[in-house]
Formats: sequence, structure tokens, C-alpha cells
Amino acid sequence: MKILIAIDKKMWPKILGNPDYQRLARSGKVYPEEAPEKVDKEFLLKQSSDTEIIVSSWGTDVCFDAEIMAHYPHLRLLAHAAGSVKGLVNEALWKQNVRVTSAAAAIAYGVAEFCLGLILTSCKRAFWGMQGVREGKWKDALEVFGKPFEIYQQNIGIIGASHVGRHLIRLLLNFDCRIFLYDPYCSKQKAQELGVELVPTLDDLFRQCRVISLNAPSTEETRNMVRGRHFALLPDGAVFINTARGAIIHQDEMVEELKKQRFIACLDVTEPEPLPKGHPLLKMPNVLLTPHEAGAIAENRLRLGTFAVNEVEAFAKNQPLKYEVTQEMLSRIG
Repeated sequence: MKILIAIDKKMWPKILGNPDYQRLARSGKVYPEEAPEKVDKEFLLKQSSDTEIIVSSWGTDVCFDAEIMAHYPHLRLLAHAAGSVKGLVNEALWKQNVRVTSAAAAIAYGVAEFCLGLILTSCKRAFWGMQGVREGKWKDALEVFGKPFEIYQQNIGIIGASHVGRHLIRLLLNFDCRIFLYDPYCSKQKAQELGVELVPTLDDLFRQCRVISLNAPSTEETRNMVRGRHFALLPDGAVFINTARGAIIHQDEMVEELKKQRFIACLDVTEPEPLPKGHPLLKMPNVLLTPHEAGAIAENRLRLGTFAVNEVEAFAKNQPLKYEVTQEMLSRIG
């Protein structure tokens, strides 16, 4: 099979390590030999029309529309070595029965690990303790926004059984805590398999849990899903973490609840990004802001290439694809 690596010069070495490139080469004839400066429509229309597999990633600045699909009549698989495929796929691609896979599950490892780190350190008020020590304080610096606590025998809430949500659950199962899940698309049987208790509403989750981690996809359905009234239900001293997308939260309503300084918010994402100068969230002492770094920002990017090549290998051997994205799935995934 002829395999086109549609990844630009900037991202290629960060996404596709040599071991994975060699595996790819064993699955078919890989081209080009050198990464292009830019991967856009013009680039794709110049490549071989015999291509059966395309590997894309961040920086693949193109939508597989009718013109491109007419150029690739033999295309059978689009393996995206990154997260969302929504900017790539088009009705023309689906009509040609091209199969699509995403490496979003690879990003989930980094995000889930980041979430776990925030849970363990924020509950103990580590960041605020660090600042207090520098100001000449000691353990009294931890007594802020409620009080520090540990997750032993505590209720931890997960919003969304996404790739991130499921991996975070697996990590939390190593701790003696109770894990609750809100996800209207998750069945009770699946929740039992995950080892969590499914709750029927967001209200129930916020009311019961001392820690909440938002891991749902950003869709029209989830836009502004988390409101001020949910934050009002949190127990004093609670920790809320968002590593998903800022648009899922009604940010202005969250700000109003944060002004009461009853709980802590750890926000890796906001709406917009970055926040404009002078935004209230930038000044709040009970808010920890990070620059959308939870996912693949360094070595974990190579995992994206590994996952994409795994799918190419499976496809070449007529084996099931582990992370296939179908047209029906688009409305409920990020």
C-alpha cells in the first residue's frame, strides 16, 4: 500500500519517532522521504493519486472535500495522529467509505495524569502553601478556601467517560476513594465495568463530591452545560478541575461563585484562550490557571504517532481498528 505522511516539517519529528516510522514502512511504501514545509490543499493535490492511506496530524491544514477526494479515488484510511478529526472530514470522504481513526486516546494519557496531579496537590493546597512559605508563613498558609484535605475515602466526581475520563478513573482506582460519574451516554453496566457509581444529574455529582474533574467533549450539547448553580452545590473547600474546554462552563456564572472563595478551581482551559488582560479569573486567589498544557506538549506527542501507526498496522492486516471515528459519532465527540 502507498502511505502518505501528511505532516509538516515542524510537527513530523515531534509526532513520528524513528521506531514508528520503521513500523509504518513495513506496512507499505511510505512517502515523501522528507517532511514538507506545509501541508495544505495544494500539497495534497500534488501527491500520488494511488495513495491508499494518509497519516495526518496537527498542522494538516485541509478538509478532505470533494476536490481532494476526487484526486484520491483509492484512499481507504485516514489515520489522524492528533485529537479531533472534525476539521478534516467531509461528506465527500464519508461517501467514498474512507475509514478514519484518531489518536485522541493518546492525548488522554497526559491529560488524565495532569488531572491526577492537580487533584493530589490542590486538595493539599500545595500551590498556596508554596506561595505562603515564600512569604514567611508555614503550615498556616494551607488553611485557605476551606481547608486542606486528602482523597482517602472522599467522593471524586468525573464528568464524562471520555478517553480522558476513563483513564483518570483507572488512575484513581489505585486510591482509596469513591468515584462517581456523570455521563448520559454511559450505561449502568459500563459504569460497573469502570468501577464507578453512575449519577443521574450534574446536580447530584456536584452535591456529593469534594473533587470534580471535567472531562467531557466540547459539543453544541455540552456548551455552557456547567452553570453557576452547580458550583453553588459544591461543599466548602472543594476542588474543581477543567482540562476539557472552557466553553463547557458558563464562565461568568462560575466567576460569581468563585468570588465567594468557598472552593478552588484549577483551570487549564478558558474561554477565550488566553484570557484578556484584566479578566477576573486572573486576579482570583482561589484559581489556579495553566496555559492549556495538560495534553501532549512534549514527549507524549510521540504517543500520537505510535497510536496512528498501530491503526495503520491493524488496517494492513485486516484487523479491527481500535480508535475508529464514524460519521455518526461526530455530534457527541470533541
